[in-house]
Amino acid sequence: MPRHLRTPPALAVPGALIVYGTVNLAAPLALSSLGRRAGWAASRPGIVNVLGTPLLLAGACIILRAAAPHARAWRDREWKILRIDRDHLLTPDYLVTDGPYRYTRNPLYIGDLLMWAGWTVLLGSLPVMIGLVALAVGLNVGVRLEERGLHRKFGTTWDRYAATTPRFVGRVNPTLER
Repeated sequence: MPRHLRTPPALAVPGALIVYGTVNLAAPLALSSLGRRAGWAASRPGIVNVLGTPLLLAGACIILRAAAPHARAWRDREWKILRIDRDHLLTPDYLVTDGPYRYTRNPLYIGDLLMWAGWTVLLGSLPVMIGLVALAVGLNVGVRLEERGLHRKFGTTWDRYAATTPRFVGRVNPTLER
């Protein structure tokens, strides 16, 4: 039986910021120190490198926009978001289908990938590009595990949502209704 612990917003919000700051800021910057920065001169990014900035900003905006429905769901659950359940560690207790989740089942992960792509270009770093590929593979595996849990937990509600909303980006069958 899963056990839920109340996590006050004063802890949940900084916790989320620490996780996303580590994954999307500290990790790529640390990886970039492992090799030379292509396109950089005199410790400054070149013109091509600066093209990574819009990707970084787009990724950050998507993450912030996708976090809002989660915050609403957590608030509605009285911030009981810390769950101890070995069988369904990756499966949330709620299903978000509004906001950016109307267009993709995984906007947070798309934001992560866009930020890493932005860092790859901005920093001109092969180690960051390798990190981006590893992140993409890891997220793809994790999403499939999470989706199995969502199917078990939400049944036909999940199935309808998954049938009409792409996993990441792309087209779905427009004849299916939610």
